Amino acid sequence: MKNNKLKIVQITDTHLTPRDATPANHQRVDPYIKLQNVFQDVELMPERPDMIVISGDLVHEGVEFDYQKLRDIVDYQSKRLHIPIYVILGNHDRTKAFYRGYLEEEPQDKYYYSIATGLCDIYFIDSTYGNIEQGYISQEQLDWLDRSIRSSDKMSLIFMHHPIDGPAVTHMRYSILQNGEELLKIVRGSNVKAIFSGHIHFPTEFNRENILCSTADSSAYHINCDNHNNHLVMDATSYSIITVENEKVGVETRSLLIHDEIINQVPIDNTDFVDSSLFE
Repeated sequence: MKNNKLKIVQITDTHLTPRDATPANHQRVDPYIKLQNVFQDVELMPERPDMIVISGDLVHEGVEFDYQKLRDIVDYQSKRLHIPIYVILGNHDRTKAFYRGYLEEEPQDKYYYSIATGLCDIYFIDSTYGNIEQGYISQEQLDWLDRSIRSSDKMSLIFMHHPIDGPAVTHMRYSILQNGEELLKIVRGSNVKAIFSGHIHFPTEFNRENILCSTADSSAYHINCDNHNNHLVMDATSYSIITVENEKVGVETRSLLIHDEIINQVPIDNTDFVDSSLFE
């Protein structure tokens, strides 16, 4: 961090392929190679980032071995680039395998934590709910976040996998964070300046409660949702560059690979929020 400026690289939805499995959504380019290309691009940045955040769907439904492999990659790249790397979980991650393989710890129900920089506090939220697609933040985390942001005078940033509802994602309500209004009650009028997420595989930015809500595109594949009931999947590699300076937050999307070939199609019947009883 230099001169009250913080630069963060956000990588999301890496969907690394488990051992002996085929790449998610029939990717033609190995997602491990795509992730390596992102790290190589970061190395060429004229201003070294202060940190890298990988915001979920790290491994596509992997086991302990796959998360050990991810840990080796993260450790190697962090040391090579001299940049700390932080991760959170997404719906395609498997919590027990992550704890045992990546953290080498006994599994807990949720993986969430915070870090403090000289400029701001950063909160890493676990928005997964079992192994289902939709996101849901536990009451325990909401209470923790509420206490934490109100006990600090510094500005705050939040990273989580599932985005909250907003004008750019109304057609994705069936898949995004299902209790986003509960989160907004906590951050409304607080020192939270931005919420960063992934999950939907296309980039968006909008404002809720004077808070920037930014969603990064995937390093593995892009999803075109122009037809709300038929989503088109294409090989692609993107990541976001976040700049925080003078209590202002800016986001740049950097695309390294864009293929027009459709590698999969996902039919969607109902685009609205799912039944809330699913989370009782």
